[in-house]
Parts: sequence; C-alpha cells; structure tokens
Amino acid sequence: MPANLKELRGKIRNVKSTQQITKAMKLVSAAKFGRAQQAVTQSRPYYQGMAAIVQRLSSQPAVATHHLIKSNTAKSVLLFVVSSQRGLCGGYNSNISKEALIQVKEVLKLGLQPTVVCLGRKAFQLLAPRLPGQGFSYSARTTIDQDSLTQLCQSAPEQTAGLFSQYEGTLSLLNVPFDRPSIELGRQLGEFFRALFLTGTISEVRVVYSKFVSAIAQTPAAMTVLPMSPPIQQGSAGAPAENAREGRADYLFEPDPNAVISAALPRFLDIQVLQILKEALASEHGARMTAMDNATRNAKDMERKYQTRYQRARQAAITTELVEIISGAEAL
Repeated sequence: MPANLKELRGKIRNVKSTQQITKAMKLVSAAKFGRAQQAVTQSRPYYQGMAAIVQRLSSQPAVATHHLIKSNTAKSVLLFVVSSQRGLCGGYNSNISKEALIQVKEVLKLGLQPTVVCLGRKAFQLLAPRLPGQGFSYSARTTIDQDSLTQLCQSAPEQTAGLFSQYEGTLSLLNVPFDRPSIELGRQLGEFFRALFLTGTISEVRVVYSKFVSAIAQTPAAMTVLPMSPPIQQGSAGAPAENAREGRADYLFEPDPNAVISAALPRFLDIQVLQILKEALASEHGARMTAMDNATRNAKDMERKYQTRYQRARQAAITTELVEIISGAEAL
C-alpha cells in the first residue's frame, strides 16, 4: 500500500477517535446543562422576589444609612471573576477575561487599585499574562484556599485588613469547588465580600460573570454588588400615577423596619451571589455543549474529506497497477 494511503487511513482513525470523544463530551455537557438550566430557572423567581422586597424597603429612611449601602473611602476595588475550571467551552472564558480587563481599565481610570480574585482556573490562567500590560504590574499570583477564605470571613474587623493585605493588588485564585452552587457557598462568599467592605478594606465589589440567555447565547456582564444600590420607587416621568403612589405606600413591619432591613439586605446579597454562580455555571455547560457539538460536526466533515481523498488515492493506485500489468502483458 502506498505511503500516502497509510497516512490517510491513520488520519481517518484519528478523526473518528476525536469525534467519539467530542460526542461523549457533548452528551455529558448536555446532561449537566439540563440540571444547571433547571436550577437557574427555578431560583430566578425567588431572586426576583427578594429584589422586590428590597425595592419596597428602599422607601424606608433606614436603608439610605445602612452600612451595606453607604460607600467608604478605601482606594481598592475587588474584581471577582467567575470562569470555568476546565476549557473546551468555546469563547466562554476568553469573553469573561476580556470583560475583566475592561473593568480593570475602568478602575484604574478612577485612580483606584484593582484586586482580582478568580473563581475558576481558566480566567486565572488567561489574565496572568495580560494584566501586566495594562499599565501596572501585580506583585504576585496567589491561591486562596478554603481555610484562608474561612479565616478572612471569621476574623475580627481589626485583623481583616492585615489578612487581606497579602492578596491586595494581586491576581489570586479562589480554590473552592463550585460545580454545584449551594446557599452555603453563596452565604460564605457574601460574608467574604461583607467582611472586606464593612472594615473599609475595599470600597467596591464588582462581579464579572457570564449571564445565561440560552444554550447558544451567553452574555459577559459586570455587576456591582457592594455597595448595594436598591432602586427607589419614586415614580418616573411618564409613569402611571398609580405606580408613584405604590412606591410611597406605607408598610407594617414586624418587629420593626430596622430589624427587617438588617436581615433582608445581607440575605439579598447572598442570594444575589448564588444566582450569579448559577447563571455562570449554566452558561459554562451551554457553551461547552455547543462547542462540542460544533467539534463533532467539524470532525464528521473532516472525516468525509479524508474518505474522499482516500478513495481517490486508492483508485489512482489501482489504475496505475492495472496500467502496469497491461503494459507488461503487451510487451510479452
């Protein structure tokens, strides 16, 4: 058999093997995507209900003076980037990294110092070579494990700044599992943000993530979660008068407005962080499922092309052998 035929047969085997792998990965991602999509759609009504409660509470005077609403004078901004732990999901991680770089530039224009913490290894790997080219240099790349996160959340206010100083102005990887977001993880991350904000260590928390739209559409987004800014219903120009009157409605609080506000705002922050993680996870599985489907289709196309080239080369080799046999017979 000619060498080119052997080479083509080897390529066909390799493409078929790749096709089987991508098809299996697509099926796995499809199963995970179904669960993640269901989790997102089921949690959205609760998240929207909490947002509506916070919106109603925004008419209370105590909201404007709440410690999660008032800004501080710290010069550091925390950029919390949510990406995936593994690749092979198309442009999912690169789009999030681009959005993170945009946020870094905006923070620098404000004269503040950005601190980037990545939940997910891929954004950490993508941002590491790109951040030094943004007009500043990070002093180190560090890893925050579960014990370090717990220590930051549970430390006394006077110790928080000292513990966070080793991560401030650096690119850090938060090494905690988030493949199945739970309310406990949302609460712990909410405590992490609150501990840094309430002690005046950072002035703002921005979360960069991918908002889930559908299996084939994910939108990179940046949300400022601290300081919180609940919308105040004051009635806008052109809005019905009923809406304005509803915004000024009086509510009965039990035990009292301050107690309800103190319980609702931290709870809403935890739910907000949890919803962000669920949106990001559904976006990741949707992007990976779409990428593996495209890879399987491309492998099929490549296999057909190699099969066509193989058949043509084989026919050419057979024709050459026949010509040689006929020519030899005529010479005799």
